[in-house]
Amino acid sequence: MKKKFINILNIIEVMNRLEKGLTIEGALFIDSDTHQLSFKPYKMAKYQPGYNKRPKPKLIKKLPWGWLKQSVCNNILRVSVPQDMGTAQTIAIFNQHVAEANNALIDMELKEFC
Repeated sequence: MKKKFINILNIIEVMNRLEKGLTIEGALFIDSDTHQLSFKPYKMAKYQPGYNKRPKPKLIKKLPWGWLKQSVCNNILRVSVPQDMGTAQTIAIFNQHVAEANNALIDMELKEFC
């Protein structure tokens, strides 16, 4: 049985991630200088210290056919109505949801100031 050795570049970073039980993404290749099998971890932003993901939008109100959420920059209103409802009924649902979303935003604004 032949043993294969892998030369790991940046071994300290790799060992720190292994101790935490995290995965390590990288490239496995044969080094042209040493002719050994080598592993080089990727320098991805999510693996660097201080990296924070963007927070998920906060749910303001759950609506019968959708929801109203607030992200870092935007207020997001989503309405999804089946096509078999008909145009008049769909427009009525859209108008109802917009009115409910407006009321929810006003209520949220009042709660912040009171």
